[in-house]
Amino acid sequence: MAEVLGIPELRARIAAEIISHRAHLVSELDAIGRDMVERIRAMAPSNTGALAKSVRHEIVQSASGAKLLITVGNDRVYYAPYLEFGTSRMSARPFVRPVVYQEQRKIPSRVSSTLSVSWEFE
Repeated sequence: MAEVLGIPELRARIAAEIISHRAHLVSELDAIGRDMVERIRAMAPSNTGALAKSVRHEIVQSASGAKLLITVGNDRVYYAPYLEFGTSRMSARPFVRPVVYQEQRKIPSRVSSTLSVSWEFE
């Protein structure tokens, strides 16, 4: 029977590559998040600037992957949904959805590009 050499090294290299690719992906998601936050802040209706300042992003990682979370508002800035979607007395003034709709078309190609570059071997 033939003996196959180098299996432990191959497994170690594959594991290291997966970690590296995940780091590239997280980095790209972080860049996407920063871009989106900047654009949402620029579009946010402004009286005091508190709404724009409340926009933030984070990357949430789990065993199954990573996701980008954009948050608008806080304990003091509770009115973001009323501006975004409107009320019975006020028309909607969307500032989050336009950015999300524009970006959702670009995200797959940005992530694909990042992953394809990170898979280039020596």
